[in-house]
Amino acid sequence: MEPFLTAGRWLVNIGGNFRASIGNAPPISTRRGNADMVVSSVSRRLAGLLLISVPFMTAVAAEAVPIPPIEVQPIDVVILVDESGSLSASAVSQERAAASLLAVGEFSSKSRVEVVGFGSKNTPDQDALDMVCPLTPLGSREDREAILNCVQELHPRTAAEGNDTDHAAALGRALATLRDSGDDQRQKIVFLLTDGILDVQRSLNYGDSPAVRQAAAEDYIQAHLTEATKLGIQVWPLGFGKADPAQLRGFAVGKPCNNMGDSKPRAQLIKDEREVFAAMVRAYAAARCAGSEVAESQTVPSGGSREYQLRIPVIATDASITVSKRNPRFKVTYIDPNGKTVPKSGEFDGSTFQVNGEDTPVEGLQIRLPRPGTWKVRVEAAQDAKPEEVVAAVTWQGAVHSSITLDSPNPDPGKEVVVRSRLQTRKGVVVADDDLSALRFSVDMTGDGVPGTVHAELNDSGAGPDRKAGDGEFAGALTIPPGASGALEFVGIVDATGVQGDRIPYQTTVAKPGEQVRTVVDIPQQTIAPGDDATGTVTVSNETGKPISATLVLEELREGDHIEVVDPDVRLAVGQSSTDVTLTLAADSAEGDVPGVLILRDAADPAKVYGQGFLKLRVAQPPSPVPWILAALTLLAVITATYLTGRIRAARVRGDVQDLTLVLYQGDREMGPWRAPIGRNRRLTFVIRDTHTDHPYLDRPNQGDLTYEVVRAGRGAGLVLRGPGGEQYPVRPGVPQAVGDGVAIAVRDGRLDRRPEPAPGAYGSDPFDQPSHYSNDPLM
Repeated sequence: MEPFLTAGRWLVNIGGNFRASIGNAPPISTRRGNADMVVSSVSRRLAGLLLISVPFMTAVAAEAVPIPPIEVQPIDVVILVDESGSLSASAVSQERAAASLLAVGEFSSKSRVEVVGFGSKNTPDQDALDMVCPLTPLGSREDREAILNCVQELHPRTAAEGNDTDHAAALGRALATLRDSGDDQRQKIVFLLTDGILDVQRSLNYGDSPAVRQAAAEDYIQAHLTEATKLGIQVWPLGFGKADPAQLRGFAVGKPCNNMGDSKPRAQLIKDEREVFAAMVRAYAAARCAGSEVAESQTVPSGGSREYQLRIPVIATDASITVSKRNPRFKVTYIDPNGKTVPKSGEFDGSTFQVNGEDTPVEGLQIRLPRPGTWKVRVEAAQDAKPEEVVAAVTWQGAVHSSITLDSPNPDPGKEVVVRSRLQTRKGVVVADDDLSALRFSVDMTGDGVPGTVHAELNDSGAGPDRKAGDGEFAGALTIPPGASGALEFVGIVDATGVQGDRIPYQTTVAKPGEQVRTVVDIPQQTIAPGDDATGTVTVSNETGKPISATLVLEELREGDHIEVVDPDVRLAVGQSSTDVTLTLAADSAEGDVPGVLILRDAADPAKVYGQGFLKLRVAQPPSPVPWILAALTLLAVITATYLTGRIRAARVRGDVQDLTLVLYQGDREMGPWRAPIGRNRRLTFVIRDTHTDHPYLDRPNQGDLTYEVVRAGRGAGLVLRGPGGEQYPVRPGVPQAVGDGVAIAVRDGRLDRRPEPAPGAYGSDPFDQPSHYSNDPLM
C-alpha cells in the first residue's frame, strides 16, 4: 500500500507547492484571534475546496488618486510643397501623397496641420504662396477628409502663376503660422518638400537685380532659420530632382523631441521621386519621436493583389498603418497578428480602429492600443484597374507617463538625493524588454537658488542606487546645490525610439531647518490575486524629538485598480522605527501591473510629504487547481494500476511451477525424472501409471484419470503435493514423499539451483529452511 500512501501525501501537498507556479508570490497575512496565519493565495483557494474558511479582514479605506489619462502629445505641423515648373505630374502626385500622410496617420486628434504650396512672385498679380489647406485641426474624420481633399489642389505652376522657387517666402509663412499658433507647449514641425534650389531672380519683392534678389532671399532664409532655432521649431527638408544637397542641409534646424540621434532634424536627398512618400514617413516618425517601418513597394497588377508585412512592438500605444495606393479604387484589408481581419471603424479585440481616406489615393488606419506583432496589409485591384506601385508603412508611438519619487521628499541643500522614476503606458507599468533595450531615462532639476539645470541619468541595471535590474524602476542620484533655497522641480526625460514621455513635473521644496525625518516606503515586487493582500514596510528615522502622525495615501492608480490601505494611519516614533503595511485588493481589481505610488503624508498637513515608494505589484488570477487535481488523480490511478499489475505479475511469478522436475521412486529405486511442461502455470498436474508393475511412470493426465498436482503455496513459495482424494503433503525439495502403492514422489526445484549458497548459521528455525537429511540425494 505504500504507493497509495505516497500518492495521497503528494496530492495533499499540492496546495502548498502552488506558490512556485505563480512566481514567488508573497505571503498573505490574515488575522485569526491573536495569531497571524500565512497562506498563499492559491493555497487559500485550495483550502476553500476542502471547506476551510478564512476570516475576513476589514480594510480602512484610504484616499486613492487615479493617474490622468495618458495620451500622445499633439503637434502643429506646416507642410511646404514645392509647385515650381520643373515638377513632373508624377512628382506632384508623390508630393500630394506625402502631404496626405499626416491627415491619415497623425495619432492625436488635437494636432493641427497646414499645407502650403509655393512657387514665386514674379509679377504684381502673382503670389509666391498657395494656401492649399489652412491650419486645420484633426479632431474628426471630416477634418481629416478635408485635408485629403484640399491637397489635391497642389499642382505644377505655369509661368503665369510664378513657377520659380521661393524658399524664403515658404519658410516665412510656416514660422508665422507656428509662432502664432497659441500653444508654446506643442511640438512644432515644418516639412519642406522641394525639387529645386532657391530661385528668386525674377521676384521683384527682393530687389532690383537678380543677384540682389538672390542674396536678399538667402538673408531672409537665414533669419527664418535662426528664429526657428530660437523658438524650438523643427525644419525637416526633403529634396529630390535638382535640389541642392548643401542648401538642404542648411535648412535642417530645430530642437529635437528627445536626445536620440534619429530625432535631430536632418535633410534627405531622394534620388527617385517614387521614394518621396517613404521618406516622408521616416521624417515624420523621427520628428514626432515615433517608430516607423516602410515595407518594400510592390506593383499591384490588374485584378491581382499584394501583401505587405509591418511590425508593431509591445511598447506601442498608438499606431497608424498608411497605404499610398494612388488609385482610390484599390481595396485595402488589415489583418492583425492573430490572423484576424480587423474592422475599419469601431472596437475589436481590445483595440479601437478608425480608417481615413479609404476612397482617396492615400488611406490610413489609426489604431489605439494595437495588438503587438506582425500585421499584414492586403491590397487588391479591380479587374479593370491600371497596375500601380503601392507603398505600405506603419508609424507607432508609446505614450508614457513618468512618475518620480525622491528618497528624501524635502532634500537638504548640499546633500545627495536619490531620484526614482517609472514609466507607465495605457497598458500598465513598462518593464524593460527587447523593445526598450535602447531606453535612456534621465531627470532635470531646477529651482530657487539653483544655477541652471542639474541633470542626472537614471538606470534600471541594478547598479548604483537602482535596487533591482529590469524591474521597471529607474534610479539615479544628484546633489542639491548648496544655494538651493526654496521650490524645486524635477522633470523626467524619456529617450527611446518610438517613446515620448510627458513632462509632468514633480515639485517639492528644500528641507527647512530642524526637519530631520528620513523614510523608506517599500512595497516589494510581488504577484497577487484579486481579493488578496500585498505587504510592505515603512522605515522611518525621526530625529525631530517628537512623534509625528502621518497617513498613507495611494495615488496614480489605474481606473480599474481597487486597492485600499489597511490601517493607513502611521505614528512616526522618535528615533528608528518600522511599520508593516498591508494593501488589500478588491475582488474586481483589474489584472496587470499596478502603477501606483504609496505616499506618506503628514496627517495635519497633507501637502507635507515624508516619503513615497512605487508599488511593484502584478495582479493575476492564480492558476486553477482543477487541472492539478485532475493530474494528481490521473497519476494516482496510474500508480494504483501499476501497483496492482505488479502485484498480480509477482503473484504469478511466485506461483509458477515450470521450474519443477518430478522424480518417481518405487521403494529405493528411482524410476526417472519428469519435467513440468514449458510455459507459465500455477499447477503441475500429473498421474502415476502402472503402479502395480515393475515400471511405474509419470504422465500427463487424460480425462477421467485420478490426478496429482504440485503447487507453490504462500509468499515463501513452499511446495505442496495434493493427491487424488484431496489429501495434501508438505514437500521438501528433493525429499521423496510416499503417496501409496509403494511409490513416492520427490520434487526438484530449479529456483533453488539459482540461489546463492547461504552463509553458515543463516538458516532459521523453520524446518523447511534446514538442510535436508537427503543431502546426498542426486536431486539436491
